[in-house]
Amino acid sequence: MKTRQRNIGEEQVLYPNGQPVKAVITKIKSVDKGRTKGTLEEYNIDDYGVTQDFFYKDGISPELTEQRYSRSMIPPEYFSKRAKDFNWARYHENTDVQKGIENSFIVHFSEYRRQGRGLYISSHTKGSGKTFLACCMANEIIERYGISVKFITVPDYIELVKEKSDQAREDILRIKDCALLVLDDIGAEGEGKGWITTAVFRLVDFRDKHILPTIYTSNYEMENLPGDERIADRIIGHSVPLVMPEYSVRRSEAKRKTEDFLKGILKEPAASGQAPPNIW
Repeated sequence: MKTRQRNIGEEQVLYPNGQPVKAVITKIKSVDKGRTKGTLEEYNIDDYGVTQDFFYKDGISPELTEQRYSRSMIPPEYFSKRAKDFNWARYHENTDVQKGIENSFIVHFSEYRRQGRGLYISSHTKGSGKTFLACCMANEIIERYGISVKFITVPDYIELVKEKSDQAREDILRIKDCALLVLDDIGAEGEGKGWITTAVFRLVDFRDKHILPTIYTSNYEMENLPGDERIADRIIGHSVPLVMPEYSVRRSEAKRKTEDFLKGILKEPAASGQAPPNIW
C-alpha cells in the first residue's frame, strides 16, 4: 500500500520540538531499497529555514509518523537526530563492534522485535553519548517501521508512578505496552526504597513477559546493576550489550564550544582594526 501522493509546495504539519508547526514541502525523492520503500521529503519552516530530509515509509501516512514522533517523549534536542548524526569517529578508537550492533538493531529490528530482544547501552563515563545513540536509533525505528516508541528516564518514571493519578496510570500503561521503549539511566534508582525497586521491576518484568523490546542505557554493566537481582536477570535474558567507549563527548563538546567562543571574541578587535581595550 502506498501513501497519498504529495507535491512540492504543499503544507505539512511537523513536530520539530514536540510542538506542531506548519512547513512547506520543498523537495521529494523516492526511495526503493528492497524492503525499505518510501519518500524523502525536505521542508521549509518559517523562522527556521530548510530542514533535513524526513523519511516516510510506504503504507504509513506522514501524519501518523509525525504523531508518533510527538508522542514518543524523546527529548527535544534529540528529536530530529538519526543514525547518520551519530559521529563514531569522535571517540578516536575502533568502534566497529558498536557500529555493527547499532546497524543490526535498525536494519533487522523486525527480528529483534519478534524475539522481544533489545539493547543495553552502557559506560561508566557520564556524557559518553548513550542517550544520544539510543534516541538516534529510536527515531530511525519510528521512520522505518512506523511503530509506537516511548522514551523516559528512570527518575521520571518513578515520579510518574508516585503521582497515582488517572492520567499517570494511563501514561504508565502506554509506556509499559509500547512497541519499543527507551528506558534511560537504569540503575539510577540504586538501592532505593522498596516501592521504587518494585516499580522498576514491574516495568522490566512486564516488557519481558510480553516480549516487548527495550533499549536500556546505564552507567552500570548489566551484571553489576544495583538493586533487585531480578531486574538484571530479565535484562540480561533479552538484551544485547553495547558497551560505549569510556570517553565524555559532553565534556569534549563543551570544551570545543568554549574554545570557539573565545576565538571569536579575541578576533573581534583585530577584525575591526581596533586595538583591544586596556583594562589595566
